[in-house]
Amino acid sequence: MHEIKQINALAELCGIPAHYIDAAGKPVTIETDYKINALKSMGIAAGNELEIQASIDSILRKQWSSLIPVVHVVHYGEPFTVPIQVDETHRNDSLQGEIILEDSRSIPLSIKLSELPEKDRLSVDKQEQIRLLCPLPEDLPAGYHELSLTLSINQESVHQESCSLIVAPQTCYEPNILSFEQPGPTEKIWGVSVQLYTLRSENNWGMGDFSDLKQLVSKLGPQGADIVGLNPIHSLYPSNPLHCSPYSPSSRNFINPLYIDVTALKEYQDSAEIQQHVSSDDFQRKLRKARDCSHVEYDRVASLKFSVLEMAFRHFEKHDKAHQSYRSADFGHYCEEKGKDLELQATYEALFEHFRSRDINSWGWNCWPADYQDPDSPHVKDFVAQSKERIRFYSYLQWIAELQLADAQRTAIESGMRVGIYRDLAVGVDRGGADVWAHRDNYVLNASVGAPPDTVAPQGQNWGLPPFDPNLLQEQAYTPFIDMVYANMQHCAALRIDHVMGILRLWWCPPDKTADYGAYVNYPLSDLLGIIKLESQRQQCLIFGEDLGTLPPEIEAALPPAHFYSNEVVLFSRIEDHFLPPEKYKPRALTCISNHDIPTLRAWWNCNDLDLRQELGIYDADRTEQEKAARHEDKLALLKTLQHIGEAPYGVTPGDLSSMGYSRELMEKIHYYLGKTASKIIVIQLEDVLELDTPVNVPGTSSEYRNWSRKLTRNISEIFASEDNQVFFKNLGLTRKA
Repeated sequence: MHEIKQINALAELCGIPAHYIDAAGKPVTIETDYKINALKSMGIAAGNELEIQASIDSILRKQWSSLIPVVHVVHYGEPFTVPIQVDETHRNDSLQGEIILEDSRSIPLSIKLSELPEKDRLSVDKQEQIRLLCPLPEDLPAGYHELSLTLSINQESVHQESCSLIVAPQTCYEPNILSFEQPGPTEKIWGVSVQLYTLRSENNWGMGDFSDLKQLVSKLGPQGADIVGLNPIHSLYPSNPLHCSPYSPSSRNFINPLYIDVTALKEYQDSAEIQQHVSSDDFQRKLRKARDCSHVEYDRVASLKFSVLEMAFRHFEKHDKAHQSYRSADFGHYCEEKGKDLELQATYEALFEHFRSRDINSWGWNCWPADYQDPDSPHVKDFVAQSKERIRFYSYLQWIAELQLADAQRTAIESGMRVGIYRDLAVGVDRGGADVWAHRDNYVLNASVGAPPDTVAPQGQNWGLPPFDPNLLQEQAYTPFIDMVYANMQHCAALRIDHVMGILRLWWCPPDKTADYGAYVNYPLSDLLGIIKLESQRQQCLIFGEDLGTLPPEIEAALPPAHFYSNEVVLFSRIEDHFLPPEKYKPRALTCISNHDIPTLRAWWNCNDLDLRQELGIYDADRTEQEKAARHEDKLALLKTLQHIGEAPYGVTPGDLSSMGYSRELMEKIHYYLGKTASKIIVIQLEDVLELDTPVNVPGTSSEYRNWSRKLTRNISEIFASEDNQVFFKNLGLTRKA
């Protein structure tokens, strides 16, 4: 019993809560053994009573030994204070110091400890330590500053420490057209969310690209749309294109170069050699195959694109670099700005390519020889020295990708959109990828992010992504998190944060066990939220949080006041025998009918998704029938809601099954219900406009289903040339103004 109490105390110190509320709203106690699994993943000894007590003592000693924390975040709208920790014998001493602002201005500080209120105290190593609250100047500007303090005794300096001081604004950025704080009426806008690779066009090379995105926004803007959402466009694996899940990236700080439109490159347009290569019969035959496929053939697309990207790079080096053109200078500035992180990313790509060519099963850095698994090793440095051109090639790809994404955002605004592109930030990275290789200490490799058990997944979910180490994040003054947030706010006007509960807690799954053996681990919500608010204001980037499911009270209390938009889904909004009335949806929300993890509207109505889950072995026949019966009740509830708001489809009688078939009119009426919601932003899926019935992703599957590859059935021009679609888009816009 004594050991259990010790483990609970140690777990609490390490941010592992004792309880949580499950998807059914019931409290769940985390088992002691599961807490031990999480502690071991953190590298904390907990094998016996002596180890546990030693770990507790070590953590407390570390927590109380510093004068000020390594990093401290304060928020506008709250008192500006910083904790100061000293031995009680220093209670009557003084502190001298300064705050060095980002612009290099200095604010001197002189603090008498005897005048500060006591917040906490603890006996550590038989010495009484006290924690005091020190007020800071209330007029500090938002930004990243440095606090330096020196503890003095009898005018003699004895101890000096520095702290990264982050001053956060009160809220995230919100454009004037949506802000309640601005004079005049707010507006409700609409747009489209799209898996970029699914787009078809007359010009792409087998998957949607940034030029397709430009074409899409240029068509949507005149239709009255104001926003376009993308799947995560994070960097995957150029040399392993079949690893295609956008939610399992190699790096969240860089872009997938397969989204580059090769034909839009200046090098392509200037090179007769490249154009001759592309116009050859063999190349054109392969290109037609890539375009005509119902699914993205990633290996074929990569082969086509990289054969030309390499030629384009050689042309760039021969002409632009040799003649020191403005493009060469721009590329140089880009590499200088991105610095070490770009060099590491490009080095990883070159190493991955090198070892993949030797062994097709080399799926990440953990498969490489040990001498290459450390980016600072002599072998890696030798490789860099011998592979400068290849590393420069991969840097070139990132430069081009960013230029094309930025061009798409400019086009969105020029086309009349008042927001433009929103990007999607995945909850984690692949353990074999560039981010983990380059910054391994930032991650806990003996755990994986997932979700606790629920009715859909009784054993929980394990997504296989190593979590950030919350202790290391703080020790590094949150630099990895800041860099990631900043990178994903570039060349867009909004950011959707997948699984936003991750800034409060993540479910850590232990190795070699199912997810139900996992435990929640807490993260510093207030600090991470402060960083998001600060970067949001600086980049003028609207923020959405994917907050589906059971929300912890801390999230519900923190995000709405920060103008952190929610993410509502119509198909999850049934209440007893009806769906949520339009006026009851959250105003500050991005609302949609379904998303990439939910069946298309047609598939949902016709229960195609349930048949598919049975076909894939996820459901047995009995479960499928139970789900179909529940789905029928969902459809009746939705029809009742449509009838109540005056959008009932003609000829549909809820009691008559023969009248309840899916139709274009039903699709439109459900979307008009979406359009009438109080949410400031709604997005529709082109899959639903085209009445597709196949999903882009089936959660819980990998090789069983071709996830992340199904294309749309019409190209962009055809979609917007349709008179039916034009009328639908116009009517949807009118419902937003009503």
